[in-house]
Amino acid sequence: MKYRVRLAAAAILAASTGVYGQASLAGKWQTDNVPAALAAVEAQKNAPAPEAGGRGGRGGGQAIILDLKVDASGKISGTVNEIGNDPILNIETGMITGKNITWVTQPRGVTWNLEMTDDNTVTLTGRVFAGRGGGGGAAKGPAPEAGAAPAPAAAPAGDGAPRGGGRGFGRGPQQPIVFHRVQ
Repeated sequence: MKYRVRLAAAAILAASTGVYGQASLAGKWQTDNVPAALAAVEAQKNAPAPEAGGRGGRGGGQAIILDLKVDASGKISGTVNEIGNDPILNIETGMITGKNITWVTQPRGVTWNLEMTDDNTVTLTGRVFAGRGGGGGAAKGPAPEAGAAPAPAAAPAGDGAPRGGGRGFGRGPQQPIVFHRVQ
């Protein structure tokens, strides 16, 4: 009997930890450079037009504000504001599983993968941009008639070795982006 009571207590504790983690994710989060980025955007609005041939730049990492909502089932919704990179993105199909958080933003279709480091820190571990990478696909041509055998595959070009797809822009591995809860 003691075993069952302990097992039930452990199950309740584990369930409450998951719910607490989901509830604590809700709210506003931002990167440390948001105040400076907002000031730069405001200064840029008030600055005279740059001379022809001038080229602007952006220092530091991307400044981002997250406004997150989490329901009881762990579904995440809200917005992502990449400062200086309009429009504000809407979070769709977001879920939290333990400390791992994943969502897709629209209109760009970017998949975000994050990890909740502690109650006040979330780390973006990767973003997958829609329509990049991959390669190949089905050969284009007329569809076979119903009941007909599929056409044989075309012979590979060259030596038949697999080729990489996508565009390697040489940016290297993504650096993690750290968000802190806005107090």
